[in-house]
Amino acid sequence: MLKFIIDLDYLILNQINTVFTCSALDVFFFWITDLHKTAYFGIIAIPLIAFLFIKKYKREGIVLFLMLVLTLGISDFVGAKVKTAVSRNRPEFNTEIKINQRSDAGHYSFYSNHASNMFAFATYTSQLLPQIKVPLYAVATLVAYSRVYNGVHYPSDVLAGGLMGSVWGLFSAALAKRLLSFIKNRKPKK
Repeated sequence: MLKFIIDLDYLILNQINTVFTCSALDVFFFWITDLHKTAYFGIIAIPLIAFLFIKKYKREGIVLFLMLVLTLGISDFVGAKVKTAVSRNRPEFNTEIKINQRSDAGHYSFYSNHASNMFAFATYTSQLLPQIKVPLYAVATLVAYSRVYNGVHYPSDVLAGGLMGSVWGLFSAALAKRLLSFIKNRKPKK
């Protein structure tokens, strides 16, 4: 069974990384894989999300935004610890397969922090700002897919990362909702 899963992982990686490619996608996925590191993300996306939290939740929106930042920090920290513990080499070091590596990557592969962090971001934010869930999940999915397309992760890495990020997002959003309820119940009624 394990061999079947590993073989399937290699097959899907090969299809995404070498068969379903073109020069336009090479450029697009090279750019989107590190979207969170671009100036556009820092100048547009982060302030926009903060604004939307504050617009909907007033002062409490600042706390909710800070909880999002904390969620991302925890997701990234835990992912790094799991990578070190599992120590799965990236596809470029696998002699059983041939891939085209199109972007830089760190040392270990399992699980994808890019996928984990983007799905934590999308899940947490979607729970509190459901009107923007479609673009959030679309971007998270594209970033996760880009990691396989660029040859720096196996499909199972991004699947596990996406699942873990979703778990962190749901957990943090549940805490945030409880905190909102607590704050509302403490306010004096007019």
